[in-house]
Amino acid sequence: MKHFIIALIVLGACVENTFGKNLFEIVNKFQKRTTLSVHCYSGNDDLGIQYLMNGQEQHWRFKDAFFHATVFRCELKHGYEFQNYQTFVAYNSKWKNGNHANVTWLAVERGLYQIWNHRTPEFMYPWI
Repeated sequence: MKHFIIALIVLGACVENTFGKNLFEIVNKFQKRTTLSVHCYSGNDDLGIQYLMNGQEQHWRFKDAFFHATVFRCELKHGYEFQNYQTFVAYNSKWKNGNHANVTWLAVERGLYQIWNHRTPEFMYPWI
């Protein structure tokens, strides 16, 4: 029984390291004074609506699901009565190819840029 408990502790440590915490964040990088409405959610979690002013950011840390993909979607809105918007997949555990990853989304006048692990921003989506 003692060996079984030790094996469970070791297995738990391995699983923790394999399925450790990941991060995605949204950053309001508009040049003009703009409030950004951010609503992110997954199949299991609704992260609520956040309002970000210029230069503010919101990030979430979480662990990937063990038996299925972890997917977070976000809807970002701005402008008069928040009429400009974009809905997109902000994080998908299948994107990583087994590596832990951090993804940052920059909201600017043109649309949304994606940054993986602090690399060069890539334009992804215009505002609708």
